[in-house]
Amino acid sequence: MDIDWLSRQGNTRKSNNDAVAVGIRNNKLVIVIMDAAEKGTNPSVFSEHWVTSLAHAFLSKPDLYSEPEAIHRLKEKHKALKEQNFRLEVASFCLAEINLNTLKGNIIWLGDCRIGTATNHDVQWINKPHNLVSQHQVTAIPNELHNPHLLTRSLKARRFQQPDFLSFALEQTDELHLSTDGYWREHLEENTPLKNCEDDASRLTIRNIDHKSIKQTNEAFNFFLIN
Repeated sequence: MDIDWLSRQGNTRKSNNDAVAVGIRNNKLVIVIMDAAEKGTNPSVFSEHWVTSLAHAFLSKPDLYSEPEAIHRLKEKHKALKEQNFRLEVASFCLAEINLNTLKGNIIWLGDCRIGTATNHDVQWINKPHNLVSQHQVTAIPNELHNPHLLTRSLKARRFQQPDFLSFALEQTDELHLSTDGYWREHLEENTPLKNCEDDASRLTIRNIDHKSIKQTNEAFNFFLIN
């Protein structure tokens, strides 16, 4: 499979706090993308820690996790955050695990990172972000929102918040896209040129997903390949 990782620091950000980890083991592909807020003591280290530790944890089983198993594994990893000096950090993340034989998969997420598929470069997002705009589509939240992109759920060491879980299936010709909100919202939806984006903007694209080896087209400090 061909992997392309694009990640750009936002113009109003002190550092790029996005990160992604990708790994294949026992015919299972695991991807974790994360966007840490500029809170706490070291958000970029928080992103690196969470994406790599979660990827290792979910690669440890050859079959796909059921929802109860996945939530239990997530809670186990979450418990350790308070002990690792991440008490003040806040982030969004999305994890995808895919059986490369069947191309069926699961998604677990908190916050506004998204996963989608694309044909002819038109991305169809699979999961909905945990923000006020998304909630407004299903509940009666007023239109006049002070911050419509405010997160309603996120990853915090102080308290475990229930993630969402869903299953999906891919076709061999599908491109897989994982994106932080700086890319899918600010760049794609609001048509802001990447060079003008205020937020960190990151996107992972995977092509030829039925191939069981990884070919990277670029390298970056916030891309982690898990063996």
